[in-house]
Amino acid sequence: MNWTKKISEEGLKTFPDDFAASTTFREVTMPGKALVIGGSFFGLFEILATDGNLFLHVDSHLKAKYIIYSNRNKPLKITIPEKELEIKSTVEKYETYLDQLIKQIELHYKKAFPGGKDSTLFVNNIFKILNLTRY
Repeated sequence: MNWTKKISEEGLKTFPDDFAASTTFREVTMPGKALVIGGSFFGLFEILATDGNLFLHVDSHLKAKYIIYSNRNKPLKITIPEKELEIKSTVEKYETYLDQLIKQIELHYKKAFPGGKDSTLFVNNIFKILNLTRY
């Protein structure tokens, strides 16, 4: 089974649209580049472009993950819920979705390759093709 095709055909859920319940957001201008979570310094978390340049500091790891997940398709603007609890809820729902997706792929891998030990590599390759990240 071609998992990238299957997921594409079934429709990959979109973060944050399919997971957020908030009604009050603030807008953040994005760089239109791939981003990663950097280090934590004095309670602030770095969000870096993949070239190593600092994009933003945020005050929580959840907010950093929210921004990274929202940046999957490299938009020029995103919205972030005003309340930390809403950020937490949205991120948790999305990570549960990703974890379920990972389990389905691993289950299929184990059926297709009994005794195969590289399911993590298989999952990582599929996530890379789909430009998905799980922090």
